[in-house]
Amino acid sequence: MKSTGRGLTLLVVATSLWGASSAGIAGVGAEGFAAAPVAAGGAVALLTFATVRGTDPWRDLRDSPGLFLRLGVLEVLNLVCYVAALHIGPLPVVVALHLTAPVLMIITQIVRGGRAITVAVAAELVAVGAAIWLVAAHQPAETGWRSALVGCVLAVASAACVAGLITLVARESAGRPSGAAAGLQLLTASVLGAPLLGFAALTGAGPAPSEALALAGIGAVLLGPGFACYWLALRDLDEVVAGLVGLNEAVVATVIGAAVVGSAVSAATLLAGALVLGAVGLELAGPDRFRVPS
Repeated sequence: MKSTGRGLTLLVVATSLWGASSAGIAGVGAEGFAAAPVAAGGAVALLTFATVRGTDPWRDLRDSPGLFLRLGVLEVLNLVCYVAALHIGPLPVVVALHLTAPVLMIITQIVRGGRAITVAVAAELVAVGAAIWLVAAHQPAETGWRSALVGCVLAVASAACVAGLITLVARESAGRPSGAAAGLQLLTASVLGAPLLGFAALTGAGPAPSEALALAGIGAVLLGPGFACYWLALRDLDEVVAGLVGLNEAVVATVIGAAVVGSAVSAATLLAGALVLGAVGLELAGPDRFRVPS
């Protein structure tokens, strides 16, 4: 199993930054159409830093336009679904469901006939289903079970995008400047997300100028640097180790969300989060665990 202390440290830093950004996005209170400012803030910060260091990110874009288009499409869908889920659903469980990409890969393998349904696999799927039920059925009256359920669905959709992103980054991280590559990924996502933001502004559903500025700041200070660390970490880490350390994002988001943003952490929410994280951990620890093609 490939892993290094440097890679582990970088991944802990990346997931901690992402957890803080999740709590910050939830605190701003903007809806899913606000994904573009978050991505744009991260892109500007990373590309500026790369240029100052003497890297030419545009050459990488000219050499591999298809790669960054695919990354951008997946990233904008991920951000739109995830930001909307953070706005709608309970923060700890939304972040946990966002990390269920390995479980989604199991379902895909079963449907395609590449994997049998074992006791462990069944337990993982039941745990995720139970977590969604807990979130939908045990929310305060002002939240509503429909909103909680929608938040869970959006978070799972973002997890499906994450599965594709992990695969592409793991394949392409070697030999590429991490900051420039991460910046181009976020830049493409922000450009693709701009029409959604424009539509939201015309319909009155977009973020206020102060919210957009705050979201861009979160992208520049937290999301962007986290992406750069992630690209760099995947050069040195086995994907299973990366998946396990990735659970740190949920822990950081939960702690910051409860302490700073003020999100409620009910017993049902904690139990649902534990079920989801347990399902992911069970899959990653199993003999047929999910592996990103290298």
